[in-house]
Amino acid sequence: MPLKPVEKILVSDGILEQIRDLIHSGEFLPGQRLPSEIKMAELLTVSRSSLREALNALVHLGYLQRRNKGIYVNPEMQWRTNLSFPFPRSQEDLSVAEMIEVRKIIETELCALAAKRAEAEDIKALAQSLQQMKRRLNDPVGFINSNQHFHLCVAKAAKNRILQDFIVKVRDLLRSNIAMVIERSAISKRSLGFHQRIFEAIRDGDVSRARRAMAEHIADIEKEFVKILYRPGEPS
Repeated sequence: MPLKPVEKILVSDGILEQIRDLIHSGEFLPGQRLPSEIKMAELLTVSRSSLREALNALVHLGYLQRRNKGIYVNPEMQWRTNLSFPFPRSQEDLSVAEMIEVRKIIETELCALAAKRAEAEDIKALAQSLQQMKRRLNDPVGFINSNQHFHLCVAKAAKNRILQDFIVKVRDLLRSNIAMVIERSAISKRSLGFHQRIFEAIRDGDVSRARRAMAEHIADIEKEFVKILYRPGEPS
């Protein structure tokens, strides 16, 4: 059995990631019954309560099904495993997931272009926006607005009018995407750290570091969104 002990701050995260990865890799096949909770808890060296939390999350996300007192991989996962994002539970969730995918595609390259093309006034605008984020760290609305402004400054610094116009046109969606995750999690301080690294890479003209910093930032948002989806008490 290709399960291994979990080493995570939040144990249920580690369990969820392992089982989801095993489904995506084909180790657990659509329709296959998983081992008993006792057996999986023993293999993972976790408590049954942590395991049950992760399993419930995977049921909510559509990866698993409970039937006949057993837990099975959802047979429909055969056509879901090519998706880069866990299946959302509502139209609102789907919109957030789709916006994150758009950001992965567009903003990573915008950031790389900004590192290549940013002028002194762009660096100054980014620095001011970053300082606003720092001052408003404990003010959710202010932090969200400053966060959005930072990303608009990155788009402007990229010096591509079509891409900049695109970001401006979807700025309300961008703000909603940022707000949804920030308002429902404790990501703000971590997000500030990512923005600091993005700023430094653009300031230094380091294209590959800028692209990587933005990609890591959006990946962190994606991971936080998944945690929000299955958090106990969230509507399903």
